[in-house]
Amino acid sequence: MSEVEITLKGEKVALRCTLKAAKAVNALAGGYQNALARLAAMDQDAYSAIVAAGLGRRPMDVEQAVYETGLPVLAQPVSTFVMMLANGGKPLDDEVEKSSEGEA
Repeated sequence: MSEVEITLKGEKVALRCTLKAAKAVNALAGGYQNALARLAAMDQDAYSAIVAAGLGRRPMDVEQAVYETGLPVLAQPVSTFVMMLANGGKPLDDEVEKSSEGEA
């Protein structure tokens, strides 16, 4: 299972790519693209919901830590997490490497 490490209020934690997390994030905004748009808009609730999904927690359990950490700090790793969920829980680099290996 793939993970994306984030620092949440000074503590290193891992967002885990699971089907349950993928379904929660997909449902959050009606698709992964919309979830990414909410992240780009610095939507506090979206950040809390996505981080909570990756940690297997409820949004209300992480919203204070997300707020105190700051959205700009979380933007890149949380966006990467959403992209990995959209890619079946795999890092995007794996797909690029596989396609280039087939061409060689």
